[in-house]
Amino acid sequence: MLGTRGRGRPMLVSGPAKVHERAVGRDWSVPADAFWQVHPAAADTLATSVVELLRPRPGERAWDLYGGAGLFAAALAPPLTGTGRITVVESDPKAAGAAQRLLRDLTTVTVLTSDVERALRNPRWRSVDLVVLDPPRAGAGPAVVEQIATRSPRAVAYVACDPAALARDLASFRQFGLQLAVLQAFDLFPHTHHVECVALLTAAR
Repeated sequence: MLGTRGRGRPMLVSGPAKVHERAVGRDWSVPADAFWQVHPAAADTLATSVVELLRPRPGERAWDLYGGAGLFAAALAPPLTGTGRITVVESDPKAAGAAQRLLRDLTTVTVLTSDVERALRNPRWRSVDLVVLDPPRAGAGPAVVEQIATRSPRAVAYVACDPAALARDLASFRQFGLQLAVLQAFDLFPHTHHVECVALLTAAR
């Protein structure tokens, strides 16, 4: 069970320190206060949607932003064979540490512990083919959207837990030449008003 301490940060009150899950054909052991989907089928459902929408090709470069323990990177790694590379960006040290540990067998994956906006300001990140982002409820925001769009990705998969934040960010993406191509909604929180969405964005024609 989790409680909170100063500034609302979670702390473990009782129960195991790690949570064990199975998703995308892999075993996951993540800190109890790190993020993981509540619905038992959510991780596989969302990962499958992301891969099907992005249609990754061998050799492509991908970013997994707000990557948590690396779920989407793990799902994208098999199709990105050869020279393909995936960079996971996660600001929470515990989640990033879990990603480094859990994905260490995937030599095409690099995990960066950093705020996403700060990481994308690095001029070495000049281009990318695919982007998946799963931001917090507030959304990614215009600055992150602009940094993604200016790299001219072939496709972007946006995983959102708040439709209003998603709509705001989709409007920003459109300003920078990326438009909504597909929108999927999943009832991962039964008997609540919450809906999880996966949006595919591609270059406007």
